[in-house]
Amino acid sequence: MGAVRALEDMPHAPKAAKIQPEAKAWAIRLACSRPKDFGYAAELWTRRSLAQHIRGHCIEEGHPSLSMAAKATVQRILEEQGLRPHKVRHYLERRGPEFEEKMKEVLLVYKEAALAAPEGLNDEGGKRLCTVSVDEKPGIQALASTAPDLPPIAGKHATHGRDCECRRLGAASVLAALDLHDGHIIARAEQRHRSREFIMLL
Repeated sequence: MGAVRALEDMPHAPKAAKIQPEAKAWAIRLACSRPKDFGYAAELWTRRSLAQHIRGHCIEEGHPSLSMAAKATVQRILEEQGLRPHKVRHYLERRGPEFEEKMKEVLLVYKEAALAAPEGLNDEGGKRLCTVSVDEKPGIQALASTAPDLPPIAGKHATHGRDCECRRLGAASVLAALDLHDGHIIARAEQRHRSREFIMLL
């Protein structure tokens, strides 16, 4: 009885339908589009949301082989094409006719700073030259709390408690310079954003 039973086929789940190339092409086209084009509020697809959309619309689009596509299946399809639609990589658009020349000048400054001795560069007279990278962020809201923070209490509150209301103290501008030789940051917070405040930073 045991030997005869062993020769019988055991029940098994049916194989998943093979995903056709045209179905993969449709999924890839979806991944390269924006969710808002299909009525979603999200800016980018996640693998989960893309898989849900594919399962919900593959039949009407004529791709039934994707009706059981899970997140991992969608991920494999995307990896075949080297796509990561849930990621953002910034690029710099060449807006001006002098972009290439200006880019070379900026990169040359950074290269000179990287090749300089730890104490920095010196001019012909022996005076130290300081190379800095400057940035500014104007219009930052200056906020203050209306009540003191509540400390954590063991067994009761695991985190600090902060009142949700705040006082507005106007706006401030932050100006900062990064010393490219030693990594030191020089920063100032100013109430106004004029050339005078920029000169004070320098």
